[in-house]
Amino acid sequence: MKLDLNEERVRFESAGRCAGEYVLNDRYKPHFRSIYTPAGHNCTLVSPGDHRHHKGMMYALKCEDVNFWEEDPGSGHCGIQEILSTELIEGGLRQELLWREEGGGLQTYRETRTITCEAEDKAFVWTWHTQREALRDHQLVVSFWLLELEDGRKINYHGLGIRLPWIWCWNGKAFGTVESNGEAVEYKQASGSQVKQLGFSGLIDGYWERTWAAVSIEQEQDFGWFALREGFPYISVGPSILGGLDVAQGQISEESYRIRVEDRS
Repeated sequence: MKLDLNEERVRFESAGRCAGEYVLNDRYKPHFRSIYTPAGHNCTLVSPGDHRHHKGMMYALKCEDVNFWEEDPGSGHCGIQEILSTELIEGGLRQELLWREEGGGLQTYRETRTITCEAEDKAFVWTWHTQREALRDHQLVVSFWLLELEDGRKINYHGLGIRLPWIWCWNGKAFGTVESNGEAVEYKQASGSQVKQLGFSGLIDGYWERTWAAVSIEQEQDFGWFALREGFPYISVGPSILGGLDVAQGQISEESYRIRVEDRS
């Protein structure tokens, strides 16, 4: 994997094909503005018209007193992930990040983030590893905009999230479907589950032939999942998906994920 670093982004490239671009100069959080299949199909969106804070593939959480997910500048509770350093390593990058309120107060996490990518025949496979040290006592909370299931459970969406192509939310399996451990399921069946792998597959626009791609996340933890197909297609996984939790100063949180972006046709 060849990497190119400048002040704005890190570009991942294999055999002349772009695997993805990781944005460094966003005001709020570093994120992937593109994740491509080997055939060149981008499988994510950045700042779509309905949710400007959806930044492709990104990681963010929400505390009771500062919000690192939604972006509300000047509110006094708008969180940013300040990049302290970025270095290239074999196959990827390593960053030091300071999670803090935009005005300089409420420092919450010191994070070491490592992201790498490997090329396969029909897929790019990413690893995303995070280690966060809590700099203060705080509580992770869930959003007001929860997904309520028929059994009464309310599923949150903070964590590692991916905003997927619009067409994948169209009704009918001809356009896209949610996959739990490789099996097609309804999105509400997937939400709230604690399986190891969840993803989407769907049609790629712009081709007369039916061209398909798929994106999946595999977790090493046992966190809950959020999946949505009504309105827009989204998947996420993280420590506060199933509910809020208290975090103590000095607590170390370590998480690992594998993201597979593949061609299906």
